[in-house]
Amino acid sequence: MVTFLGVLFLGIMAFIVPPGADPDPCWGFLVMHSMEQGHHFNLLISPDPLNIAKDQVQFLSWWSPGQYLFPYLFKTLLKIDTGHAVALTIGCCNIIGLAGYYKLFKKLGFTSWVAAISTAFIASQLFFFISFVYYLGGEVLLFAFMGWFLYGCFSFEKVNWRVLVFVFLVLFIGFFSKSSFLWMYMAGVGCIWINISSNETAILTGEINRSTLPSRDFEKRIGVWFRNGLLLAIPVIAAFVIICIFYLSKGPNPMSAGGQTLIRPETFGFPLASPMLSGISIDEFTDGLIYQPDGSKIAYQLAVFVMAAFAFCSLAFAFFLPRFSPDNKYLMAFFVFYACAVIFFSYVYLKQTAISYEGRHFRIVGLLFLPGFVHLLYKTKITRLLFFILWGFFLFKGYSYFNAEIKANKAAARGNSGISQQLYDKKALDEIVKLDRNHHNDAVFVVMSSDIAAEIINNRVITLDSESMDSKGLSKMRFAAKSGPLYILMPSEYLANGIEHAIIKSFTGYHQFSFKQLSEDYYLYFAEN
Repeated sequence: MVTFLGVLFLGIMAFIVPPGADPDPCWGFLVMHSMEQGHHFNLLISPDPLNIAKDQVQFLSWWSPGQYLFPYLFKTLLKIDTGHAVALTIGCCNIIGLAGYYKLFKKLGFTSWVAAISTAFIASQLFFFISFVYYLGGEVLLFAFMGWFLYGCFSFEKVNWRVLVFVFLVLFIGFFSKSSFLWMYMAGVGCIWINISSNETAILTGEINRSTLPSRDFEKRIGVWFRNGLLLAIPVIAAFVIICIFYLSKGPNPMSAGGQTLIRPETFGFPLASPMLSGISIDEFTDGLIYQPDGSKIAYQLAVFVMAAFAFCSLAFAFFLPRFSPDNKYLMAFFVFYACAVIFFSYVYLKQTAISYEGRHFRIVGLLFLPGFVHLLYKTKITRLLFFILWGFFLFKGYSYFNAEIKANKAAARGNSGISQQLYDKKALDEIVKLDRNHHNDAVFVVMSSDIAAEIINNRVITLDSESMDSKGLSKMRFAAKSGPLYILMPSEYLANGIEHAIIKSFTGYHQFSFKQLSEDYYLYFAEN
């Protein structure tokens, strides 16, 4: 109860001071704006580079739709702005998620006390506090769903129509939350298959009911596993085909963007270290152990050493887990998800797909690690004391971060969406909102990120990819023709390295640009002819 009251407090604070948002869900907010204007589901409408006077239509298959549709529901029903709708989404999902994990941990054999402490320990982690001040999109929706999904996976005793319907429907719900659910789905179905088949073969071998078939009937035991696997494969294949045809095949996705095979220490080391990296917020404490888009916070050699240490500890935990696990169901859940995560992410890292080295991608492995970790430390007085000291440290660091970020969000600039824009000063944002308000679908705005693009509601916007701001990407960038006034919001660092000239030249229909400094960090280039 104390945990849920604390989460309710965090949710209320997030509603009073709406959070910031990652660029990923902001792409969804651009789609949401298109839908509000009457366009069809999940379509991103933007000026066509071949002729910016016309529009191009893209199906946004890179991210799942739940990250914007769930806030859109609150926004439509309650008539609130996007920022407050996001705050409600975060609060509801975190409460639902904690309840789901509490039920799951009890289902996996832990006592009510250990399940409650584990749930409270989750709510003390830095990654949990971050979700109330910075919206990562599908992460929070997946947190709400995964505990209940796994609870359902261990609730069936045999393969019947109920389990087949469950397997078919949960893929759509999970994928709606976040597209990375696909590998978790396969792990979950694997748990269903192993759990049900193990129970049935145990009956056959007389471990549960010695009056049934004798244990020497090996063929019938194999037949149970084969039959169950075949039946479960039917809804799995059907659901996958529907998602591939009606969603993934309509545009690019992270798995479609790969490169040459490359082996690094983190290729296999990061997935192996995932239980501890993602379970106790190591990745968040280091601001990205391996993935550091905002600059190096920790030397690569030291990061590899830390990663290797946590990989060793994670493997040691897995090795000794059978000796202290409270139930075989917990063993099954942890090992299946850990193994699937290592295999899947080692492969995608090996192929250099567009999936980053971030602990959040492995969150379910870390969350499954935590109750076993709590159960282990709770066995002796010394380790129990160590656990409470560790818990107090995490709680202090998490709340300190939350308190600081709430203050930063309160002081941050806000535009039409109501989202906290910490990266943009008030003068720059106010100027963009003012220009957008003064024009009604007759101007084109050019920005460098989807978060600021989400603030433009009356005109069309071109969002440039920051990864294209190298010499190769800039040389290929072309936007032909013209369509009324053109406004380009330019970070000041672009002026120092000449990027602003390449961007301006890419708009071939405009020839006379003026500029003004909006603030220390931003310039506005414009061509109104």
